[in-house]
Amino acid sequence: MARRFRYNNTKRRETMKVLVLYNIAERLEKGILSDLICEKEITIILPLVVKLLTDRGYQVEYLQTDFDLWENLKIKKGGVDIVLNLAEAFGGGNTNETVIPAMLEGLGIPFTGSSAHNMHLTLDKEKTKLILVSYGIPCIDYQLFKTGAEDLKRDLSFPMIVKPVREEASIGIYYDSVVENEHSLRKKVLDSISRYHQPVMVEKFVFGREISVGIIGNPPNLKVFPPLEFLFEGARSDLEKIRSYEYKWGGKKEQMFRANLPEETIEELIGLSKKAFEATDCRDYARIDYRLDQKGNPFLLEVNYNPGIGPNTHGLNNTLTMMASFEEMSFEDLIETIIKIALERYQK
Repeated sequence: MARRFRYNNTKRRETMKVLVLYNIAERLEKGILSDLICEKEITIILPLVVKLLTDRGYQVEYLQTDFDLWENLKIKKGGVDIVLNLAEAFGGGNTNETVIPAMLEGLGIPFTGSSAHNMHLTLDKEKTKLILVSYGIPCIDYQLFKTGAEDLKRDLSFPMIVKPVREEASIGIYYDSVVENEHSLRKKVLDSISRYHQPVMVEKFVFGREISVGIIGNPPNLKVFPPLEFLFEGARSDLEKIRSYEYKWGGKKEQMFRANLPEETIEELIGLSKKAFEATDCRDYARIDYRLDQKGNPFLLEVNYNPGIGPNTHGLNNTLTMMASFEEMSFEDLIETIIKIALERYQK
């Protein structure tokens, strides 16, 4: 059974007021039109979350993070016990997610999940790597391209994978993002810079397994879920065994299973994940992604703030929710537990 967290808030559910924030991205501000696909699942998740919290006795409101958000939050201030922040962008576009926690912090309104500081930090893949490496956490060798004209580092070898440096949800990562020669690399780098208006990270491609580790809680009370592995049935080669945008959002169910790993590897992943969570100042919940090379050595890919916490029904794929299910924690229990964890953090 999932471990229970200490929760000392004296208010009863019946008097607890929860405000759910969400964004519906209808305007493309960077990237390509298909990038908006991943933004649409909130239309399914929002009513499910509102219903489950209402059914459990909470007083629930919801608010879209449009351009009136600051004024609307000022009105709500003092009348909300906690904000469940499900917003992944601001103003009806697909950018400026970091504005949301900054507003909540400025108004002194308690909220779940990532702070503005943590969000800015972990959204940047290079800055995250620099911090993690200083803590002794193994990361993949890389090079940052700002113009595409930079000389290629001699110690990097093909194949490599090309990623926008400040995107999430596999945005900008496609099957053709894995490149096997410099001509393809240059073409992909320039294409990504043009689409996403940001530098590009090029990493050495690690042949092996893709693993994810979920954490809920706050130091020193961290709960690590059993690691999850992604399978890639139907991949035409090892180079397609990545969580590309096609894989995650192409209309098929992600192939997610509890990872069958040696106990020492699981313990190593738990230790690395806790260290990464604390080093990057994560809060309440996060997901840490890895590649295991062919010898079983882990390399940390990303620290994901506010990972998806929707159900794995209604055609949705949510990794943290799946990991929670490994310990018999339902989608409904996960949502409520995260709210309780955040409330407890504000009481310290």
